[in-house]
Amino acid sequence: MKLKLYHARWSLCSQMVRVAMEEIGLSYESNLIKLCDQYPKAENLSPEYLGINPKGIVPSLDLDGEIITESASIIKKLNTLDGEKNMDLWPADVDQVKLNAWVDDTTLTDGVPLGKTIGTAIPPFSLILINFMVKKYLSIFQAIKVFWKHPLRERGRFFLIMKFFNIQKPVTVRCYKVLVESLLEIEDNLENSGPYFLGKFSHIDINLMCCFHRLTDVKLDKILEIEELPNIKKYWELLKSRESYQKCILDFYGKKEKEDIEEVFGPNVSMHLKPLMGMIKKYKT
Repeated sequence: MKLKLYHARWSLCSQMVRVAMEEIGLSYESNLIKLCDQYPKAENLSPEYLGINPKGIVPSLDLDGEIITESASIIKKLNTLDGEKNMDLWPADVDQVKLNAWVDDTTLTDGVPLGKTIGTAIPPFSLILINFMVKKYLSIFQAIKVFWKHPLRERGRFFLIMKFFNIQKPVTVRCYKVLVESLLEIEDNLENSGPYFLGKFSHIDINLMCCFHRLTDVKLDKILEIEELPNIKKYWELLKSRESYQKCILDFYGKKEKEDIEEVFGPNVSMHLKPLMGMIKKYKT
């Protein structure tokens, strides 16, 4: 069995698949793709990669010639394989309805509107960083080229707009509401199940590990430590203690990613932290 993973360092969905492969104990051939929002080369729009994934997005998995795309589908397939660690990310003895629903809600799925689920409510907080990278790394010619070549026309148009303008208010009220309500639901669920979302480690915990880490990137991780969410605080510490967190997320941040994050967000907390914390306190009283 030969596994080839096409992924990107900072991609949220790539992180999810890498963590799953580490947790299961699967070896793979790593093919890092330089994405069009960070690199003029735009390898995800090359004829070679579009032949693998016609949407031009990551991750993609080549399993002995079978191409699988979308992180949730990839992880479900990986879970059927025999890995060295014998980890079952879809355990049969847990609530299957909840497992399926929360995997869907914690995944950034193409076609699902931003802000509809926790998996789509968190990425808008990082749009300011993508806006910065497009302006910094792409020339006008390259931005136009991305617009014309990207198979997902809306994404191509979005990158072109980013080149000329600053994205205004990328985080909507709906993103605030969905994020806060989801965190409160996770908090209540952990109270009854713990230490992991369904009691034992599963696909949901992988997705939440990556979603929570994205909050760290955008200087919102303090929301995971507030006194109103004590179960989430313990849960987040537990997720960070897993070897897969270091090896598959932190270790993939190169100098470029670290410098860009620092330049955009700096050492201070996000301007979104205070209103989000205020909403949580209001809900809890």
